Amino acid sequence: MASSLTRPTSSLSVDKCPSQYEANDSAVPLTEQQRNIALQALGETDARREESLRLLRQWIASHPHIRRCRTDALFLLRFLRARAFDQEAARLTLERYLTMRQVFRLWYENLDPADRYMRELVEDVRGCLPLGTDRAGRMVALVRVRSFDVTRFNCYHLGRFQHMLFEAFFDDVAVQIGGGVAIIDCEAATMGHFLCFKLADFRNFMDCLSHALPVRVQEVHIVRLPRIGQALGNLVLSFATDDLRRRIFFHSTMDDVLAYVDRDLLPVEYGGKVEPEAITNDLRQRLASQRDTLLLLDQMEIDTEPYAHFWRQTSEGDVEFGMEID
Repeated sequence: MASSLTRPTSSLSVDKCPSQYEANDSAVPLTEQQRNIALQALGETDARREESLRLLRQWIASHPHIRRCRTDALFLLRFLRARAFDQEAARLTLERYLTMRQVFRLWYENLDPADRYMRELVEDVRGCLPLGTDRAGRMVALVRVRSFDVTRFNCYHLGRFQHMLFEAFFDDVAVQIGGGVAIIDCEAATMGHFLCFKLADFRNFMDCLSHALPVRVQEVHIVRLPRIGQALGNLVLSFATDDLRRRIFFHSTMDDVLAYVDRDLLPVEYGGKVEPEAITNDLRQRLASQRDTLLLLDQMEIDTEPYAHFWRQTSEGDVEFGMEID
């Protein structure tokens, strides 16, 4: 698995107006392919990147509701690149992101790879495998739904696990520039898998994915969706934006996916060349090296009251605080 993030993160802080800003993107020089993608798809140049960072930092420093926030270059470039350097769109996404983390605490806080559930999901379950970058420079990940034991792991374990993986790759320039491709293999998925999440969970996750998570979703390939999940799949699609809906594809076999994804990236059980153990080892090392950075996210803070309208909340416990999930 290729990694574009190698610099130690011990110097990171959540001081929204530090005496010196961390220019950690300079430690990760772009490849020629990444420079071309950044220019053509995002309109990114060295001058525009530096000016956009300056303006975003200035805005954060004077923001009346943001109390604490990372301001290092790689963190802010998540939002600038996800919104093609549209300053207003990047700012709104950052506000939503910070609010989301506090409103949905069960999903987005304490993303600790040393937690026993998170460690088991990575090392034993292996339900989500980051496969690496394809020829187009996109990060490809495989989700094997059948691997998740829904009698042992509830929706909050799975939600936190998925977001922990997101956060572990958000600072990777390959992901920021090339975007991501997800393959969701639903073979042998059961009714329990589809009933694990409430409709409000799906609705809020799709809204977060479209408006609050700094990720460039290039394609989502849903494979071998059983009949019991098709109605729910259509309902979930109704929560997606038009742009995201156009990027979601349904396939009856994995062979159909090969028209979109390099076979060599896939695990050997799918006809590829990669051993799942190697993917797991790389992921374990990445998470261990970023543990402090993942936990630092919990120290960011925004006054959520002005943004209460971003997500609808019901009286049925769709959004709860301090719920015990162990």
